[in-house]
Amino acid sequence: MDRFLRPSGAVYLVVAVAFIGLLVGLPSWAAKSSANKTQTASAAVPVAPKEPAAAHTHTAPASAQPPAIDHAAGGHSATAHAEVLQRGQHMYVQYCASCHGDAGKGDGPGGANLAVKPQDLTLGAVMNPLTDEFLHRIISDGPQSVGLSSLMPPFKPQLGDRQIGEIVQYVRTLAQPPYDPAKILPIATTREGPAQPIFFSHVIHTGSYQIACQYCHANARRSSDAGIPSVEKCMGCHKIVAAQGNEQVQKLHGFWEKQQPVPWIRVFRIPEYAQFPHKNHVQAGLVCQTCHGRIEAMEQVHAKTGQNIVNDAMNLAAMPVPGPKLTMGWCVECHRAVNEKGVQAVQPTPDAWGAAPRPAGADDKKPRNAPLECVACHH
Repeated sequence: MDRFLRPSGAVYLVVAVAFIGLLVGLPSWAAKSSANKTQTASAAVPVAPKEPAAAHTHTAPASAQPPAIDHAAGGHSATAHAEVLQRGQHMYVQYCASCHGDAGKGDGPGGANLAVKPQDLTLGAVMNPLTDEFLHRIISDGPQSVGLSSLMPPFKPQLGDRQIGEIVQYVRTLAQPPYDPAKILPIATTREGPAQPIFFSHVIHTGSYQIACQYCHANARRSSDAGIPSVEKCMGCHKIVAAQGNEQVQKLHGFWEKQQPVPWIRVFRIPEYAQFPHKNHVQAGLVCQTCHGRIEAMEQVHAKTGQNIVNDAMNLAAMPVPGPKLTMGWCVECHRAVNEKGVQAVQPTPDAWGAAPRPAGADDKKPRNAPLECVACHH
């Protein structure tokens, strides 16, 4: 009989679950009760009606206005950009002004007796084509890292990347004409191509100082070969320009004193059984970059040219793809394009620097009559 009167384990389990549920629900019930009391009390206090949104005609205080966006500063707020420039100016005065001058004209007392005069940072034509990364490298690793004078020391680790970046932003404000980020050169951050016996940077010579291609490669407009400038041609400038204080120019002087040519490593090459007359193409109005790429943006000249087995296989499999540069397929397609739409159809960029000046009245949209016969190139 006692066995039936004694509660079973299941009963104890049900009671325990109910008790736990009561304990868990108690705080929540207390919070709801408190909230109801608060709402009741607040309802008893009269509240002034809110003014309709349309009635707000006053101007918010200046501190509440969103900061103006300066798109020339890369989309950052004008206030933030001003702070960056202020910090950049402070670092410039501390580390740069002694040589480059307070106004950036390269007339600081520290550079007065240097063999290579400090760069005039106000020359927008020289400074503006260079990327922020390129200028950052000059300050952090020293100008010798890009082929310039070693008289300016590297400023890393004295300055961090952020501080150097702020100096670059400040220096941009000194240039005249003003800096335009849309017109910078597409300088690669990684150098390609063979290392030459002298680090001759086309970025410096052609991209920044804008020495025309045919000043050095003078044969391009009057013969089949563009030609490589002689040591004598280079020394025409460098007997005076950076004659001391630049390791690369000193190498040039060494070849000059030994009366030896610079053993440059060839980059662009076509098969011996093919003819490519530079004169015809230059006179037709093609810029150098059409075949050679953006040379003015190359620190180290490089090119991916010639036959490619993958490209050949795809064409054999009836999957035509554009031929690599300086192959027969690429040249033929170029001739077909200019015969249909004129030279402008193949120019890589309308403002490519360094090419021959276009004669007055030249029409780059006029269809041409470029030869497609085999004998034009193979004879």
